[in-house]
Amino acid sequence: MKKNLWRFILLMVLLGLGFWGLKIGYQSYRMQQAGHPVSFFRAKNKVPIHKPRGKTFRPKKIVVKPPRLTQQTRQFKRLLSPIVGKNRFVGTLLIVKNGKPVYNQGYGYANYQQKGLNTANSEYQILSMQKSMTAMLIMQQVQAGNLRLTDHLAEFYPAITGASQITIRSMLNMQTGLRIKQLSKQVLSSQGVADYAARHVQFVAAKNNQWSYQPINYTLLAGILQKITGQTYYHIFTHHIITPLKLHNTGFVMQADRALRLSTPYLNQPITDNSINYLHAYHELAASQHNELATGNVYMSTGDFYKVTQAILQARFLTAQNTAILHEASGICQYGGGLYSKSPTSYWSHGVGYGEESGVMISRDGQNAVVMLSNYHLKKSALKKQCAQIYQNLMQGMY
Repeated sequence: MKKNLWRFILLMVLLGLGFWGLKIGYQSYRMQQAGHPVSFFRAKNKVPIHKPRGKTFRPKKIVVKPPRLTQQTRQFKRLLSPIVGKNRFVGTLLIVKNGKPVYNQGYGYANYQQKGLNTANSEYQILSMQKSMTAMLIMQQVQAGNLRLTDHLAEFYPAITGASQITIRSMLNMQTGLRIKQLSKQVLSSQGVADYAARHVQFVAAKNNQWSYQPINYTLLAGILQKITGQTYYHIFTHHIITPLKLHNTGFVMQADRALRLSTPYLNQPITDNSINYLHAYHELAASQHNELATGNVYMSTGDFYKVTQAILQARFLTAQNTAILHEASGICQYGGGLYSKSPTSYWSHGVGYGEESGVMISRDGQNAVVMLSNYHLKKSALKKQCAQIYQNLMQGMY
């Protein structure tokens, strides 16, 4: 009798484990069919297993003890103190000279509640600085002969008003009359985000061919990438950028649970308060994380960001000729392929949102750069000026 009872209990346990395995497998299948970045499968419109709730990033790997500084690093820190010292900057600052990192240090807290410090390997949502990478992926399709810069948006989205007047080139350079008033409040897959954008985008004819920073251009470019390749944007980004460059501190914010060092973003409330007090962690909605498709939902460390940007500028992804064509700037802000032409010798890029801010200044040969990634955005942010000043000092030989 006892033997039969134990057999029955064992059978129930095995059946329970089998049911649990089927459930997990089904959820994975649903994620795959929805084009979730975990799977890179073909996308449908909605991802019903996700809930659009706010989410605060928290680093899993907490560093509470500041690293020991070398003599060179201490000297750098002293020189930089008037610019980023004394609570003037929260995040990680990387300085590259002649192709070599000479300073990469964290400032402030990655998570104040846990007393975790920002470090050289801390990860941040890079926001709009992702657009230069999306632009490069588009140019790869041009180089492969699958797309032309003179192609019109109407070839991919004929239902969009004014699409026959908009070229791929004008979208890359933010010179279209495309606008969108409200993004989806639901969590959508990569295909769903692009489809939603196509259905809700508006065309202002009077603004066409004039520069205006409208991320909707890059959302639709992601949709075009997906149409051409039959793959999700996340698959393309992973296999064309993350894998070949062996990036270890890069991922998508929807996969924040996989990140080890993703810093918690902070935003003061009220916004008029311009002190650094860490009182309010920012909760980014899940829908927003997906809506930033191709325009700002990648997280990176400063080192990984520099590695990608240097590779783009040094023509590791494209031919030298196509790299130059990609970054041909136009408009009042001299924007081309995700980068601003700061001067004849350098580029600039910037991103802000969800309690984070990012900035880079880099020489056109990719050899000298200042990368600043911050998890604390203030209304009166000084990051742009700080980045420009440090880069100027670098080029003048002060570091």
